[in-house]
Amino acid sequence: MDSTAAARTAASPAPAVIPDGTRFRPWRILRTAPPTVWAITLLFTAVLAGWSVMVPQYHAPDEPNHVDAVMRLVEGRGWPHPGHVIVTRGGVGAIMAAPYGSEKRPRDLSAGPFTAAQATPRDERPSWEELERTPAPRGGIQQIVQHPPLYYWVNAVILKAIPGGGDDLRWDEIIGILRLVSVVMVAPLPLLAWAGAHRLSDGSRVAGTCAALVPLTIPELAHIGSSVNNDNLLVLTAGLATVGIVYVLRGDTSLRTAAWTGGFVGLALMTKSLGIVLVPMAALAYVLAWSRARRDARALRARAPAVDPSRATPPPGANTGGGMASTASTASTASTDSMDGTDGDGRADIRPFRLADAGPAGPSAAAQRPPWRQILLGGAIMVALGGWWWIVNVVRWGAFQPETPGFPLGQYLGDDWGAYWELLINGTILRWWGSFGWFEVNLTTIPVRTGTALVIFFFALALIRGRNWRIRVDLLLLLWVTWGLFGLMTVQSAKNFDKQFHVSGISGRYLYAGLVSLAIGIGLGAAATGRYLSRVMPLLFLAGAVTLQVWSITMVFPHFWRPKGGDLGDAWDDMAAWSPWSEGTLVFIAVAVCTLAVATLAGCLWVLVIGERDTRPSRSGRGVVLTDPRTQGLREAARNRAARLHRDTLASGQPRPGGPEGAQPPSPPAHSGPPVSSTASTEAAAVDRADKAEAAAAERADKAAAAGRAAVVDGADKAAAADGADRAAAVDRPDEAAAVDKADWADEADGARHPQPR
Repeated sequence: MDSTAAARTAASPAPAVIPDGTRFRPWRILRTAPPTVWAITLLFTAVLAGWSVMVPQYHAPDEPNHVDAVMRLVEGRGWPHPGHVIVTRGGVGAIMAAPYGSEKRPRDLSAGPFTAAQATPRDERPSWEELERTPAPRGGIQQIVQHPPLYYWVNAVILKAIPGGGDDLRWDEIIGILRLVSVVMVAPLPLLAWAGAHRLSDGSRVAGTCAALVPLTIPELAHIGSSVNNDNLLVLTAGLATVGIVYVLRGDTSLRTAAWTGGFVGLALMTKSLGIVLVPMAALAYVLAWSRARRDARALRARAPAVDPSRATPPPGANTGGGMASTASTASTASTDSMDGTDGDGRADIRPFRLADAGPAGPSAAAQRPPWRQILLGGAIMVALGGWWWIVNVVRWGAFQPETPGFPLGQYLGDDWGAYWELLINGTILRWWGSFGWFEVNLTTIPVRTGTALVIFFFALALIRGRNWRIRVDLLLLLWVTWGLFGLMTVQSAKNFDKQFHVSGISGRYLYAGLVSLAIGIGLGAAATGRYLSRVMPLLFLAGAVTLQVWSITMVFPHFWRPKGGDLGDAWDDMAAWSPWSEGTLVFIAVAVCTLAVATLAGCLWVLVIGERDTRPSRSGRGVVLTDPRTQGLREAARNRAARLHRDTLASGQPRPGGPEGAQPPSPPAHSGPPVSSTASTEAAAVDRADKAEAAAAERADKAAAAGRAAVVDGADKAAAADGADRAAAVDRPDEAAAVDKADWADEADGARHPQPR
């Protein structure tokens, strides 16, 4: 039996644990996420909330214009064409009241520190409506209206829904609420990264946990995600679309998933033009899934074994009428059967057949059809939700995204392409990891270069050590999002630099729409480090995240808040004085971060203890173990259904299907209790012994894997050892094996019509 198990292990891929099947269901992701992932998600949310009060108001890229754009919709000013709108009077007043500039030059950016003495008491701060009535200098160019209005419309609806909200709120409350809305948009990133890595890795706990920790390791993401910026909604919609595309790549080509994916891509397009990179990715994913289904079907047809007539013969006493089940064995029989499932005498054929003789199920017929229906449905939803905006731009204005006349050109570099390329590469990497405020506080070279090297290493390791070429192709397709975004940014900035020698539009946050894709690859790379080393990876990822976050906080917090000659206590008082929330709220956020960090540490330690995969069924009861997508575990399904049929037979006292025609139930015995036939008892005992043999074989396979004596990959030996146990049972106990075979035949008859004998 050991040699048989070893051969099966070498010939077939590792089993895949898929907790909830292959279909994409967003609510199932919420329901099946493990506690560790939820702890990581809540910790990330608390960290974002802390950053939302640690960074002074309007010390984030374009935040004053983003807030002003929201308030335009709140006040009913509409969404005009670029070049015909400036910042409102309320927007200018909020800039002058916020800790943005100095007392003498309130509209010019100041690096701080901002003290409590400069802060106006909360109850004396004006509302946005009061700022609109207060005379103020003329506002600058409002370039935000070149983007679609979805992000700003969502924020405006939330502000109006607050009792006493809208422009009646204080200016600092408005900024604080809008920052928290962005926090809610970015907070699901760890959950989405886990869902994608868990599905692509077929249930790897290490891959999912490490992928969920990736967003926590990027301090700049915490900064941008806690500020008012439309990139936050793009990150959310792109992450949702990425998870849907991962399910498509793993074979879910249902119309429902196509509708979900098209909807997410459409919402991304209605948020920002950068969402266009998701369109070719989604279409190519369906083409790949279709080609793989056709290839799998051809492979199954090519290697389908010939049916053994001796094995296809029904057991003694079964109905011998030739019917539809017998057409798989001989052509002559097929010619005598009618198409309505009757034999030559006109009687219905109820003879069961062996599921093993039917062969593996393989890809469905729908998966083998060209995916034009899925692409058309998803494309229609995409255009309806967001694609129409860009079509109107091209038709009406002659440009995909109209430019904003009079907008500042950016940093002047002269005719020096070397300086441009250095700023493009190094600036993008730095602003991806940590360039806080208006690029006022920057992380040092060591963490930036180390983090970049680790990202490249883990993603490359996932590509090199992928289980098969399909996983490698999937990872390369996911990597397209980051490269596509970088390419769009490079083309736009290079075109402007070539014309005017000024550089603008270079930022790492433009690549965050591909963060979920990148996290999935990094998680798979962490799981590919080895059976024992991979268990430590979640702890190392958490340690790296804590290090980078603490490093960044120790740079940002004193820079903005600690007065000259003061300490960190004075800095806390200054931050609390400018905050829109009470000091008790700030203390609560700090305590929540520490508590959730401890919970996340406990979860990572739990992964270290229990190991890689979870082979137990999911909480929803839909867990299934597959040895290969093309040869799904049909034998186990047949055995389980046969056992259920046997129990139902015992309870009802009716004869089993396949018994002699006209057979009557056995007369009840003299003693009380349900009637039990000797055949049913033999079959029950055989099934019980087979189950015990499988459990014992699985235990032996686990011990062999722990000792490292065989190349056991994720429990593949268990299935092989179970087959060996069945074969041994067939040799040692032929009567019991025949009874088990009869139970398998009975399984296939379950659900068929059984007419009364004539």
